[in-house]
Amino acid sequence: MRRLLVIRRKGRIKMKSRSVLQLQYEDEEGKTVVREYPVRDLDAVLVLGGGLYIESSAVSALSSMNVPVAVVARDSVGVLLNPVIVASPNYRRLQYTIDRARALEIALEYIKSKVGGMINVLKYHGAGAPEVPGPPAPAGDPEEFEREIRSWESRASNALWDRLVLLLRPQVLGELRARYGFLGRRPGRPDPFNKTLSVMYAVLYALGTRALLAAGLDPTYGFLHRTRYGTPLTFDYAEMFKPVAVEATISALNSGGLPRARRGRGAEEGARQPGHKGLVRLLDARAQGHGEDRLPADLLKSFLPSELPGGQVQERVANGNVGQGAIPAHEGEGLV
Repeated sequence: MRRLLVIRRKGRIKMKSRSVLQLQYEDEEGKTVVREYPVRDLDAVLVLGGGLYIESSAVSALSSMNVPVAVVARDSVGVLLNPVIVASPNYRRLQYTIDRARALEIALEYIKSKVGGMINVLKYHGAGAPEVPGPPAPAGDPEEFEREIRSWESRASNALWDRLVLLLRPQVLGELRARYGFLGRRPGRPDPFNKTLSVMYAVLYALGTRALLAAGLDPTYGFLHRTRYGTPLTFDYAEMFKPVAVEATISALNSGGLPRARRGRGAEEGARQPGHKGLVRLLDARAQGHGEDRLPADLLKSFLPSELPGGQVQERVANGNVGQGAIPAHEGEGLV
């Protein structure tokens, strides 16, 4: 049973043994709390805030098990991973040598999935979707094609976000505007909606990185995002799952209202926990009937050529039997 470990408190992570991760922190009464997690049961670790100390032994153990650590601090996201360990070097050879135009076509498919998913969120809530321009057609010049992709994504996302924020209950939306000057989706803004959504995206980045590694791919070599992002393929890949995070964030705020600040925590903390749980439930629902390997299989299907030697890989991809599980299925103490 693989899980996502979410750490929201200041504390320390170390290895109790070669295979058991130990988390120590103080609760609200100042008492020391110790939690232990077998590393083999973790898909990823998500750290919220900059007050956690991770001993080098823990970093080494997580890295050796291909368990990425995503850190959300000061409105930025960092993903720690080991891109070297790989059981399928042929996949990476294909990834590194893929034609630039084909790579952009793949990136466009991910973005089209995101746009389609955002439209489906609106339809699910009975809201009308705006007119969205059609995606660009492949161009002979890859640089021109890339500019067209970025322009189309920007225009489509802006139009959709104008409608998506209206899915918030009027009371929640009014309070966001009155207390925070809320203007919609603005990465880095300090309001509960944007901060909670950014954390939901970080969950996707952590799980996506794990899925890419399980599929034998290099998250540091992207198709559309640049290498300055650290794990650009993760950011490319996670695009198609972002509507799930949007739905989880909207549902969390609509059901619980705006969170209130508590001692030692930010005001958005109250929305994060139900948001995390809602995101995992939605991801679980998406995975039902497809098997735990759906994420890496979908990615590999997108660019493995049919003439790959042996044919066995194509058969495994078609059947969804590639890599390890990529989605956590259950919750537990300290886990979502």
